[in-house]
Amino acid sequence: MADEINPGQQSHSTPDPGTITPTNAPTTPHHPFYNLPSELILDIVDLLPPESFINFAFANYPLLHAYGLAPALSRPRVVYITTQTRIPALFPLLRLPPEIMLHVMRHLKPIDIMRFAVANYQDLARQGIAPPLSARTVGQLRHAVGVGDEGG
Repeated sequence: MADEINPGQQSHSTPDPGTITPTNAPTTPHHPFYNLPSELILDIVDLLPPESFINFAFANYPLLHAYGLAPALSRPRVVYITTQTRIPALFPLLRLPPEIMLHVMRHLKPIDIMRFAVANYQDLARQGIAPPLSARTVGQLRHAVGVGDEGG
């Protein structure tokens, strides 16, 4: 079995460097919340209303990405999220009042809420559904995909 330890083998194993886990996720903040069992974190996240989950997800992107609750971000998507572009709404759905949009989002799973928020961040931010991103959060998101590390 995978849990068996061979003679001379250490009792703890080093995770595969290519595997993202909550303990080796880049820039995971040190806070007692992150020491909770993953099942409990996932249960807590499931109880958050969409607007709270979006706030939590952007602020804790590395942790939620490690748990599969936040999509992988591409460089262009991070630039879109972290810059104040005024791209017009691409979908008429986003012209719904924020109250109706939040009601619809309440029926989505957390990963789907995050995917929607990432894809439509500028519009959701204009409606007050997605949070304005702090300089620290912008830096964390940009660092996650290497935007700005080499001046680009």
